[in-house]
Amino acid sequence: MSRIMCTQKLWRRLGNTGRPPLEIAAPMIHGASLGSWGLKVFRYYKQDLVIALEQRTYLTLVFPLAPRADFRLHFANALANALGDLGIPPPTVQAESIALQFQPLARLTNRSMTGTLNDLEFLCGIELEYHDDLRRVQRNLNDVPHPNRDPCVAVDAVVQLFGADPARRSFAAH
Repeated sequence: MSRIMCTQKLWRRLGNTGRPPLEIAAPMIHGASLGSWGLKVFRYYKQDLVIALEQRTYLTLVFPLAPRADFRLHFANALANALGDLGIPPPTVQAESIALQFQPLARLTNRSMTGTLNDLEFLCGIELEYHDDLRRVQRNLNDVPHPNRDPCVAVDAVVQLFGADPARRSFAAH
């Protein structure tokens, strides 16, 4: 059962009060292969950005938090861009993006994932010093190796998960 696991700070920024439930019944979404996501919010200059990390592949997304009402739309668009850049077929991209609309919010309690999100925030800050295009930033973050993972790079893990042709990777916006 996939879910969107938020840090406490992001939970509050999304307008929720109190503590999220520890156990959430999440619907099984047919046609979706990606699993749960860990998310955190951080401020870069005057913009609040969200970093999302998919638990199985370590696919990393970066998108603006504001406006709060468009949180899931921004999340889905960032996912569609990342998968599209990797040459994943459009029907699969659409299914994965739609699945985000139905995943419940939950508390992020995984310390390892929280640590990785903190590392990615640092790397994202470096990338943002050189690039202002969030799509390019997320592409670069997905080429970062993660120790003790096989495959260690998110790009390779996603291509392997979906059985995509690595030659179809699109870097038109590079």
